[in-house]
Amino acid sequence: MAGPSRALTGFLVDDAVATLAVPIARSAAGGALNGYRPNVGRDRDPRVAAVEDNLLAQFELLAATTQVTALPDDDVVAYTSDVAFPLFNAISGARFAPGAEARRTTEVLEGYVRRGRPFLWWATPSTMTPEMDAVLRSRGIEPSPQPGMHAPLTGPVDPRLQPGVEVSVSPVTSELVEVMAAGFGFPEHVVEPIRLMLTPFGPDTLVHVIARLDGVPLSAGSAFLTGRTAGIYNIATLDSARRQGLGYAVTATLLNLGRERGCTEAVLMASELGRPTYERLGFVEVCQTPQYVWLPEG
Repeated sequence: MAGPSRALTGFLVDDAVATLAVPIARSAAGGALNGYRPNVGRDRDPRVAAVEDNLLAQFELLAATTQVTALPDDDVVAYTSDVAFPLFNAISGARFAPGAEARRTTEVLEGYVRRGRPFLWWATPSTMTPEMDAVLRSRGIEPSPQPGMHAPLTGPVDPRLQPGVEVSVSPVTSELVEVMAAGFGFPEHVVEPIRLMLTPFGPDTLVHVIARLDGVPLSAGSAFLTGRTAGIYNIATLDSARRQGLGYAVTATLLNLGRERGCTEAVLMASELGRPTYERLGFVEVCQTPQYVWLPEG
């Protein structure tokens, strides 16, 4: 889902921070995506494009769900809800006209501040400018660094399962969501909204796995598939089960599932805690995707 605490930003990252991975439907053509416009410019590293496009696709689809209310603006993906949690009141994909960046950032920002609910502005290299950053910082909203990472999927990955560990594909069950929520340290009031958000989407675009040690669920994660890209998100491990290789096993399993479904690359947004694991799996940092989180006083 960076930010003042790991409980703020939803799933989308790893077991130190979070952001919800929301699927987007594949078209009959295969690689094309309904409602999703890739933004691969000639001047962009294609690895950066993969990180951005996979992340922004989720926000576009999330803004169209019944769980939130989308802003009508056509130059930014933004939505609000009555859930007092940044993931459910979020802004991303801003492509403001040159010269209007500061004004439009101020307009959007003031609307969210007036509502008084925690919110998240998630930036990527092509959706944040110095002018926008200056406006956010002027309101005391400092960015939390977050590396966007990329890895080619060239072959199967050994999940290095320890004795007694089993990793299996899971539907969206209470068990799955509870493990994720507990691993992220989420407040209880967001568990049911997250379950409702995940439930409608099948494994063709959003696949989940859960890791059990001697039958006890301790870790989980998701892969969000957009064309040839597998976005690795929601990697959560209970505090009591950390440093036992469960996050590595979950991530490796998701990489293999993505490859089996035709993906040739994987992306993720990492915390400093999770980064060493991802580097062992072949991920390298290709960009920054900072999060600006606003919390009401008190």
